[in-house]
Amino acid sequence: MKRAFLSSTFALIMATTSVAVCGQIGPCDCPPVADRPVVEVSDMDGLGTGTTTWSCDSLYILTETVYVNPGDELTILPGTVVQGRTGIVTDTLTYTLPNGNPSPREDYVYSQYPGSLVISTGATIHADGTSNCPIVFTFEGDPMDGSAGYDVRGKWGGVIVCGDGELNTFDGNDEAEGVMDLSGQNRHVYGGDGTAFPSSGTLRYVSIRHASSSLGISQFGNGLETNALTLCGVGPETTVEYIEAVASGDDGVQIFGGLVNVRYLGLAFNAEDGLEYDQGWHGNGQFIFSITDELSGAGEHGGDYEGDDYEEFDVDMTFMPYSNPLLYNQTYIGRDQATAIRMHNGAGVRMHNSVFAHFGLGIDFEDEDPCDAWELFLFGETQIQNNRFWEIGDSTGLSELILYNEGYVFNGQEEIEAHFVGNNNYAADPGFDAVFAAVEGHVSDPINLAPLAAENFVVVAEFMPIDPWFVPADYIGAFPSDGSNWLTCWTYMEQLGLFGEWVDEAQSIGGCMYSFACNYNPSATHDDGSCEITSCAGCTWPDANNYDPAALWDDGSCQLPQGTSCPEDINNDGQVNTGDLLMFLGAFGQLCP
Repeated sequence: MKRAFLSSTFALIMATTSVAVCGQIGPCDCPPVADRPVVEVSDMDGLGTGTTTWSCDSLYILTETVYVNPGDELTILPGTVVQGRTGIVTDTLTYTLPNGNPSPREDYVYSQYPGSLVISTGATIHADGTSNCPIVFTFEGDPMDGSAGYDVRGKWGGVIVCGDGELNTFDGNDEAEGVMDLSGQNRHVYGGDGTAFPSSGTLRYVSIRHASSSLGISQFGNGLETNALTLCGVGPETTVEYIEAVASGDDGVQIFGGLVNVRYLGLAFNAEDGLEYDQGWHGNGQFIFSITDELSGAGEHGGDYEGDDYEEFDVDMTFMPYSNPLLYNQTYIGRDQATAIRMHNGAGVRMHNSVFAHFGLGIDFEDEDPCDAWELFLFGETQIQNNRFWEIGDSTGLSELILYNEGYVFNGQEEIEAHFVGNNNYAADPGFDAVFAAVEGHVSDPINLAPLAAENFVVVAEFMPIDPWFVPADYIGAFPSDGSNWLTCWTYMEQLGLFGEWVDEAQSIGGCMYSFACNYNPSATHDDGSCEITSCAGCTWPDANNYDPAALWDDGSCQLPQGTSCPEDINNDGQVNTGDLLMFLGAFGQLCP
């Protein structure tokens, strides 16, 4: 009886004080980053990388825009770190319109182009990290110790993957933004009919940090920028999952057309948008987390949903294929007055079972172009179903959750509100802790995004995905209510303090940190779960025949001296007192064999 009481108490203490321990890059067979020999990677005058393998035995520096050429395969092994060189701008070229007015166009002149990695159409990348050994892309000179906060942006180019997927541009193709092919081979051109290259390879457990550079501003006033990760016309057989994009100078992940499917995206503190799509993307997405911090200049929108390049006069006359991806289980968190989602330039979406909290505005639904978000709504391409909104604006009106904007349809607001309400979208408190604070790009007040398992956040069968690609998830948002978080123990956002204290396994000592345990280790810096209380248990009553002075716990084995009989003395200390009463109450109700 006594042993059962002690064991249950010990289990309760351990369950409520467990600490997650994570390594900086993961406990994999890799030398410290500072000890790795540097390999400078150039484009070899247009030859690109060739078919090769990069491993964590070296540190790779992209010295310019580096291409994986059509037909070549680049394999990046778990734990590998790739750093991009920062570009150097020496001049800005400006232009004048024929009427004498200044043109919006600006070209930046580089003496050193930023380091970027471009996977050309027909090339393949195998970047398959693991949950305890991710692949990291960052800038040259990053100390890799968590000291570079999310206010450090735009230090190198980014990762661009090109495919031959269908676009809705006028000619069916386009050039990847923010990069040039100085060899003249046009290896940054993407788009087609999507039949030749359905797969560009694998990106899994990849952390991309501090990226984005710009070649200038187009004649239409749009920036020619790279993102942390850009997917251009990528095919549906490409694997893109467990991707982190942190502190980009532009967007976290941007998708241009194609049918690529993405899931488990962590998009944090990017200068413009977490997720942006355009040019007719109509793939799938699930488990997408986006967090913005407008107070620190990190985020215009959680998601920027676009459909076409009408404003640049580069769109098919039918505007097809429409941008209307199928999205489930998103969590978007804001700070200050940023917008959760902007829908414009012909954007559609089929969005389900997602949660949006702490934004100035929920969904900004624009109607400015001839075929804009409003028209996609009328065509039935937009379906917004079973989503939850909390602390949006001042939470006083439905128009703060969804707003018909920049349009001239007299009943536009009423129509989208009717769709919104009729499809089970409403304001509800998720019960999670999404309020955070930050100092110099490091989070000083962390968040916990596990929602309460309340009725408002449990999904009924009507709103579950049918497509077998999706993971069955009967909850709303990107995280379940059991507290599990697929962004812990491998991401930089955790190292910045977003989910609580980071414990670096490489610099910590594992052991039992509980003083009452038999194997207590006063030198331990993190508890490794090894605590036990059985080897030091014995009889602690001095008058007993089998008294053990070394015992720390009484295991109920005390043998009374002959002639002594006191069954009420449960703890065998020679007297009946409150200790015996507590022992009895702790075991009350148990069935005896």
